[in-house]
Amino acid sequence: MQLKFNAEISNMQSVRMLIETALQKDVLNIVLSPGSRNAPLIISFNSVALFDCISVVDERTAGFMALGMAQQTKKPVILCCTSGSALLNYAPAIAESYHQNIPLIVLAADRPQEWIGQGEGQSIAQTEVLNGILAHTSKLVVGAAEDDNWYNRRQVQCAFEIAAEKNRPVLINIPLSEPLYETKTWTIDSELKQLSFIGQQAEVGLEQMSHLKESWSSKEKVMILVGQHQYSAKLEQQLKLVFEDSRVAILTETTANMYHFGFVSCIDRTLEIVNSAEQKSDFIPELLITIGTNLISKKLKSFLRNHNAEIIEHWHFGSDMMDTFQTLTHWVKSEPSEIIAKLRMLDSDVVSGFNTAWKGAFFMAEQRHEQYLGEVKYSDLKVFQTILDFVPDKWMMQMGNSSVVRYVQLFNQLQGVSYFGNRGVSGIEGCTSTAVGAAMKSNANVLCISGDHAFRYDANGLSFENLPDNLKIIVINNDGGNIFRIIEGPQAFKASDEFIEHTQHKSVKKLVEYHGVDYRAATDLESLENEMHELVDGSAKSCRVLEVFTPREVSPQVLKSYFKYISSNSLV
Repeated sequence: MQLKFNAEISNMQSVRMLIETALQKDVLNIVLSPGSRNAPLIISFNSVALFDCISVVDERTAGFMALGMAQQTKKPVILCCTSGSALLNYAPAIAESYHQNIPLIVLAADRPQEWIGQGEGQSIAQTEVLNGILAHTSKLVVGAAEDDNWYNRRQVQCAFEIAAEKNRPVLINIPLSEPLYETKTWTIDSELKQLSFIGQQAEVGLEQMSHLKESWSSKEKVMILVGQHQYSAKLEQQLKLVFEDSRVAILTETTANMYHFGFVSCIDRTLEIVNSAEQKSDFIPELLITIGTNLISKKLKSFLRNHNAEIIEHWHFGSDMMDTFQTLTHWVKSEPSEIIAKLRMLDSDVVSGFNTAWKGAFFMAEQRHEQYLGEVKYSDLKVFQTILDFVPDKWMMQMGNSSVVRYVQLFNQLQGVSYFGNRGVSGIEGCTSTAVGAAMKSNANVLCISGDHAFRYDANGLSFENLPDNLKIIVINNDGGNIFRIIEGPQAFKASDEFIEHTQHKSVKKLVEYHGVDYRAATDLESLENEMHELVDGSAKSCRVLEVFTPREVSPQVLKSYFKYISSNSLV
C-alpha cells in the first residue's frame, strides 16, 4: 500500500507495527474502550486520519457494536481495550462472532509478563482466558531488539490474516511498559512492506464429486436446509433453479436471508401439519443438505433427530463440521452454490412428490395461520403480525433472542428485508449494541426488536453519543422473560415467576430518556398502528425507541392455542 503522511504516534515499535498492519490490510474501523494501559494504541489510532475511531466506555457494549459493524462491512473490525478484566467483558461478543463467523481483531493491552501475578493492578493471565472462542492468539513481546521486532511483526500479520481468512475473532496480546505516553513523528512516504499468506480454496476431488453426483441422482427425497447465512445472490439463484426438481424441498430460516415463493420459510408452523400427518415418512429426507451455521427451530431439530435413522446421507456445507442431527456423512468446505450448480444439471430418472408434500404442508399451515390471526386477541402474536405488516422493503431487521426470533419465524419472510440476530451463542446480551454497530455501517434503515429483559441488559447500547438516525428500536414489554411461560417446564414450579421468568412490572421509559433518546409507547392495537406509521414513514428523524406493552399471561396462551389450531387440520 502506497501511503504518504505524518502522524504523531507512540514511540513503541509494537504499536507502530499494529498501525502499519491495519493500514496494509485495510482494517480501518476501530472501536476503542478507554483506559491507560492501552493509551499508546488510542493515541496512535486517533493520530492517523484514515482510521474511523469511536470510543465506547462499556466493553461489553463495545464488543457488540464492533460485531454489528463487521457484520455489515464484511471486514474485520478492531477492538482495543486496557489490561485486566476489561478483556473479559469482550467475551460475549467474541463468542458470538466466533459462532457466526464474523471477524474481530481484539487488541488487548497488557502489563509485561514478569509483572503478572506480582500484585500489580489490572493484571491477569489474559492470554488464556478466551480459549475456545478465538481462531488465533498472538502474544507480543516488550523488547526492542531487532529479533523482537521481527517476531512481533510476524505475530501481528499472522493474526490479521487469520481473522480475514477464517472470518473469526483473533486476539493480539500487547505487553506495554511505562512510560506509556511518549510519542514521535511517524513519516510515511513509501510502500509499506507486508507479509502475505497465499490460501487455497478447498475443492472437491474428482472421486468425491463423483460420489456426490451419484448420491444426488439416485435419491427420491432431498432436503436443502439453510440456517444462519449472509445473503448470497449466487446461492439464492441456484436454490431457485434447483427448486424446480420435484425431489427437492428447500427449508429456510429468516436468518438464512434466502427468499423464493415456495421455500418453506415458516418451519415451526409447517411442522405442526407435518407432525399431524399419517405418513410422516413422506417428509423425511433420504439426503439432507445443510448450509450455514446455527438453526433457530427446536421443532425441526427434534423432528430430524427423531427420524435420523431414515436419513441415508447428510452433507454439511460450512467452515465447521456441524452434526446438528447426528446424521452427518460428508463435510463439504467448498462454496455450496458451485456444487449445487453442478448437481442440478444432472439427469435423474427418479420421480418424487417430496417437494409437493412440503409445499402442501407449508401452504396449509399458511391458510390456518391467516384464519387464526383474523380472530386473535391483542397479544405478542398479534403485535408481531402488526409490526411486520409495517416493515418496508430494503429495511434491515436485527432480532433479539428467545421469543423475538421465534415469533418472527412464524411469519412469511419479507422479500427485500435482511434478517440478523445473535444466534451464534444466542445470549441475552448485545442485541441493541449490535444493531447500533450495524446501523452505523449500513445505509439501510435498521429495525431492532428486543424483549424488555434483553433491552435492559444492554441499555448501554444507547449510551453512544452519536446514535445513528437510521436506527429504530421496538421493545416488547411483557413484564419479563415471557419465553419461560411458553416452553414446557418452568410453570410447574412456584419459583418460576421470580427466579426463572423474573417478572418486572417496569417501563423502560426513564432508561431511554436518561440516554436522551426519543421514546414512544403503545398499549393496544390502535396505538401500535399509529406509532408504526410514524416509525417507518420518515416522521422519526432520529433514533427512536417504541415500547409496546403486551399481556404477560394472555400471550403464551394465545401462542399455544395458535399451534393447536394449525395442527387440528392434519394432512392425511
